[in-house]
Amino acid sequence: MQNFSRTLAALDLSKMDLAIFKFLATNASLLGIKKAYLLHIMPDFSKPKNQEIAFQKQFAPEFPIDERVKSKLTEEAKEVLGDDIGFEFEINVREGKPYDKLLHWTKVKEIGLLIVGKKAFSEGSGITAKRVARNARSNILILPTGAEASIKKIIVPLDFSKHSLNALKLALELKGKNQDIEIHATYVVDLPPEDYYSRSKPGTGYRAILVESAKAAYHQFTEKHELNPNNFEMTFLENTTNSVARHLQQFAEEKEASLILMGAKGHSPFENFLFGSVTEKLADAPFTVPILVVRG
Repeated sequence: MQNFSRTLAALDLSKMDLAIFKFLATNASLLGIKKAYLLHIMPDFSKPKNQEIAFQKQFAPEFPIDERVKSKLTEEAKEVLGDDIGFEFEINVREGKPYDKLLHWTKVKEIGLLIVGKKAFSEGSGITAKRVARNARSNILILPTGAEASIKKIIVPLDFSKHSLNALKLALELKGKNQDIEIHATYVVDLPPEDYYSRSKPGTGYRAILVESAKAAYHQFTEKHELNPNNFEMTFLENTTNSVARHLQQFAEEKEASLILMGAKGHSPFENFLFGSVTEKLADAPFTVPILVVRG
């Protein structure tokens, strides 16, 4: 199983923080989290300029902002996480550029899982979940506003590579810990351009050939890696809109999924994710299903 024992969650002092705390409280045991670093990165407020006296007193030495922020976050975390959480957590407040500091901490703390809120990285912080996902060397969970805390139904996009195999194996391991979890694997069948304009009846011509070819590849995939198809549901989707990301989004919504689990090609920031830019497009979409990207 992927090593998520050391997890880092990025906080932004919004309601998104409570969602992150709730996700950790609900899934720490399932994911094998032992230590969670809860990090808020703020700009340098030590030298306020042209502000009212009340504002300057707020950031005066006798009222250090970092201590007040840490106290607030600690109180909120304890309230959501409770006493018997099964893992250790540490709240840190640091100054600097959020994007740079976040990646630095991920590397220094040897983080196995980085959790970022989609809203937190699309409003006001100057970075996006997509940008972090592209460059972070750890596994990454993108948690959007409105996401369900419990992991009940997992979507695993496949392309029959070792990277999608890693994602499917992780989903199966999670199911091994909780038999109530449903796994829905899917392969999006690309259609040739001419097929868009010369379709006859469904299931005929190029479409039928490509779908049958995909099914044959799937059977070879399961046999080669000794996967039991009874442990998950497999669905083949035709890429009729020329957008793999859109089909995955629609499929996840149809299945009422609580997580999309995708494989990434490796640790290099210059390597694309599975399906190229699909993960990035999903991260940018107005979408409430969390996305877990595993590297390997």
